[in-house]
Amino acid sequence: MVLPLVRITPSGSGRRTLLRALTGGGALAALTLPGAPQAAASGRGGALDPFAADSFRSSGKTREYWVQADSFAHNAAPSGSDGMTGMRFTDAQTTFQAVGFRAYTRDWGRPLDADAGPGGIGPNSGIPGPVIRGEVGDVIKVHFKNNDTFYKWPHSMHPHGVRYDPDNDGGWMADDPKRPGTAVPFGATYTYVWRCTSGSVGSWPYHDHAAPQSVAHTTATDTGTGTGSGSATGSGTESGTGMRMEAAGHGGGGAGPVMEIGAELGLFGMIAVTDERTPKVDREFVLFFHDVSAADAPSLAQDMSLCNGGAFVDNAPTFTARAGERVRWRVSTLGNSFHTFHIHGHRWRTADGWVDTQLVGPATTLTVEYREDNPGDWIYHCHLPGHMMRGMAGRYRVTR
Repeated sequence: MVLPLVRITPSGSGRRTLLRALTGGGALAALTLPGAPQAAASGRGGALDPFAADSFRSSGKTREYWVQADSFAHNAAPSGSDGMTGMRFTDAQTTFQAVGFRAYTRDWGRPLDADAGPGGIGPNSGIPGPVIRGEVGDVIKVHFKNNDTFYKWPHSMHPHGVRYDPDNDGGWMADDPKRPGTAVPFGATYTYVWRCTSGSVGSWPYHDHAAPQSVAHTTATDTGTGTGSGSATGSGTESGTGMRMEAAGHGGGGAGPVMEIGAELGLFGMIAVTDERTPKVDREFVLFFHDVSAADAPSLAQDMSLCNGGAFVDNAPTFTARAGERVRWRVSTLGNSFHTFHIHGHRWRTADGWVDTQLVGPATTLTVEYREDNPGDWIYHCHLPGHMMRGMAGRYRVTR
């Protein structure tokens, strides 16, 4: 593996042809093809034993990442329009102060370059954070630095799916506020150690899980140039022209501390764990459906429903593939809403049969795999109309 991305330290020396579809981060497979892993309910090679220990057996490899929480002004719709509805908006209406995870070279020297390959970290633009990868038997060591220069809030990294002890949980609790790694102060660092067991295979979110915070109120045209307040509260939001206001209901309403506000503002990413049975693919897409409330990002003219930080077609990421390629989607969502993952012109098979739409709840995941054979200019989106109107749709282009 390329050293700047992650340091591995050994210890010692037909049509829409099915590959497989995984439902849930820990589900190993959802197939019924001969020779393929069976549905998760039946386990590997026999009946599932819910009391079997998922013990860690070291492969001797340690994967090290240097990750930083950076704050920045983020425009969710830089094109100024929605390719689906034709709606138009100004930069001021769709820009907010975000916080996102970025991967860096050793000791947080410089941001790593984007890597969209099947084993890469992704765009590394902050929303979502870098893809953190491991194989069964690996130790993942994440060196985290809080560089939130705007809000100056404490932040953390909480993983799903991997094995960890309390000192590497990253989840803040008021009855133990000084537990290591749960609220890393601005300018401070912390190292998390996570282990990949056989039960870790799949797609899993990681996110900020530090102490709740309150947001200072600003106008819809002010994206902020100073620092936010961890104790200030606001009431209501102001609307710019061209976008309708909607009742803010995703976060704290500006009236008090908001749970996981760091994650709402962009501090999340994907953990991808593989083993010897994980198929090789030509394309791998990581997609997060997530919501930002205008009450918690007061510069916004309305609540927004985003795909990887982008709102509306031609602002949300455009994913591309070629006919004949093996494609994998790792899909997750965070926030207060349920979403549905739908791709036009495509189906995939689950343990319950063929589908083209699947429900994804907060902090759950889908891993969908198929061989691409339907060229066209398609869209992917959440199928809830209100979420599409708030931006939750993007393009999927397949060439021959």
